[in-house]
Amino acid sequence: MTPVRRGARRTALALTVAAAAVTAACGPPSSAPVRRVVPTTPTTSTPSTAPTTTLPSAVPTTVPTPVVPTVGWSRPATALPPAGGFTSVSCISDVFCLAAGGGSDHADAADSTGPGAVAAWDGATWAPATTYFASAPGGAPPPWMPAISCTDGPLCAVVDGSGHTSLGDGTTWAPPAPLAAVAGGTPSPADPGPGHAGSRTAAVACPTSRFCAYVDNTGHVATLHGTVWTAPQLFTDGAGGSSVSLFQTGRVAVSCASDTACTALVGGASLDWDGTAWTASPGPWAAGGADGDTAVSCPAPGTCTAVHGGSVATRSTGSGWGTPRPIDANGGLDAVSCPTTSVCVAADASGNVLRSSGADWGPPQKVVPTPSAYTGDGTSLSCTSTQFCLVLTGDGDYATYAVADPTAAVPIVPATSVPPGP
Repeated sequence: MTPVRRGARRTALALTVAAAAVTAACGPPSSAPVRRVVPTTPTTSTPSTAPTTTLPSAVPTTVPTPVVPTVGWSRPATALPPAGGFTSVSCISDVFCLAAGGGSDHADAADSTGPGAVAAWDGATWAPATTYFASAPGGAPPPWMPAISCTDGPLCAVVDGSGHTSLGDGTTWAPPAPLAAVAGGTPSPADPGPGHAGSRTAAVACPTSRFCAYVDNTGHVATLHGTVWTAPQLFTDGAGGSSVSLFQTGRVAVSCASDTACTALVGGASLDWDGTAWTASPGPWAAGGADGDTAVSCPAPGTCTAVHGGSVATRSTGSGWGTPRPIDANGGLDAVSCPTTSVCVAADASGNVLRSSGADWGPPQKVVPTPSAYTGDGTSLSCTSTQFCLVLTGDGDYATYAVADPTAAVPIVPATSVPPGP
């Protein structure tokens, strides 16, 4: 994404975790798999000692750029992010959302580096954050693009593109433990290697307090059972018997309907977990067109919605992925969250949201300002129901969608037809 300068880089805000969040769910596709990998015995565990490092306090000094009010959405507010910006958010209710960020972010205008941090929102304000990982001089590399998922239990998991994983309950976090190394496979020619902008990203989904699924953008998948991660399994492109690893620049996606139904999208492939093994089949976007951020959400097993670029693709029970179709001329779709099988909300890098009702999508409506400092972090989105969503940019600008009566929820309408708010 091309940085849009809007003034000085935002200062980091000290934030603290007091909540848990929930991820979207998804299920396996019905198309014939091309490869099947059975997970090995769990080999990597996460320690239980919580870190004590916290970020220094700061006073907000910026105000989000005004946007025309959109029906159902609040005016944007600002929670200044940790150094490195916010990269993931998930909500468990309309008063509990958890966001992850910080770390190294060479894709941003500020080229920032800081500790990995997790922050909580209580329905009104963001509290001071907790650092889940801070690199020591000469130690492990800093986190890269953290992603977070929480569920009842409570269980929260943070993963990042540097291979760190950390478990917590929303208030305390275990020191990060790396996943086991995996041998085999030839790196993709498109892979610039660690340390380059966009080269390492990961995603996580936790449908229960005893299970999570992990994927990174080099074709590795892993599962958490209790508090122990399996050794990652490597998927390759499989073309002509090739052992070249999958690779995708930008954010990858995974979502689980249960501990026996997960779907991940990476490098043109759809990777699906059935409770025993992962299988691979063609995804909705070919490998050559898969670069950039991808997001997926499945409110029920076998029913999934994915966004990438300016298009959306869907899959229903008993069928494979449909042909992607354009819904956002702005492009840069970063996130999608489907609280039901008939309602989905998507967000793009320019601060727009789109809402679907069945197969129809409304036009993009701007609800938060376009990021200017943390331009490489993308936009994060979480909807707990048809009544509530929260959208958050890397810059920390956020807005909420709240409708008291879900039957009264109205489709997003062009901003020019909405009268100014109070």
